[in-house]
Formats: sequence, structure tokens, C-alpha cells
Amino acid sequence: MISAIQHSHPGRKAGTKPLTVVALMAALLATLTMMTPAPAHAQNARKAISREAPAFPSDALDDGVDSGSVKARLSVAADGSVTNVDILEANPKGYFEKAVKRALVRWKYEPGAAETIDALVTFKDR
Repeated sequence: MISAIQHSHPGRKAGTKPLTVVALMAALLATLTMMTPAPAHAQNARKAISREAPAFPSDALDDGVDSGSVKARLSVAADGSVTNVDILEANPKGYFEKAVKRALVRWKYEPGAAETIDALVTFKDR
């Protein structure tokens, strides 16, 4: 199963107003989409209970990087906690990986059998 979350950095460009945390979270939740259908054996795949959006790294903005993506593999324990996050791909490399690891390790899923879940996180500066 691959899940995706798109993250934007509000208020960075001139003339834009920062979004409130509630509005930002609502926008992030609205952009959660399934990238591919779940295989037949994973139809009962557990659902995410909470997903923290990663922060947009300031060093990326300082270097003129205004977008990117990270594909990560999460190890999810039977209790629904994420026990490990492995970075599979990052584009561009070296900017978003730490932020993704810090956020995804705090994600929570419904209890169920231990499994691995792939997630795609995209970043876009507004």
C-alpha cells in the first residue's frame, strides 16, 4: 500500500499570509490520497489514526529548493506505532529526508498485524 501526503510551506513568498494550524491540517488531510489501489490481500489494511505533516526544511528554501518528494517505508508494530522509517527515494536528495523521518515515526495506525507500509510525501512551497 502506498499512501501520500502533500505538504506546502505557507507564508514564505511575499504577500502570502500564514495559514492557521487548523486550516493547514485540514488542507493536508484533504490532500491525503491513495496512489495505487491496495492489493486484494490488503483490503483490510489498517487505517491511519494520526499523521503528522513534516515541516518544510528551511535549508531547502535557503538553497532555492521549493519542492521535492520522499518515498519512505514504515515498519508498523501490532499496536499501530511506527517503529522504523527507511527512506527509499528522495528528490532532491539531502533536504527532506530528516523531516520525513521525524514526522512519520510519530504516525499512528489502528492495531493489527505488524506490517510495512510505503508512503510518498511531497513538498511544495506556495
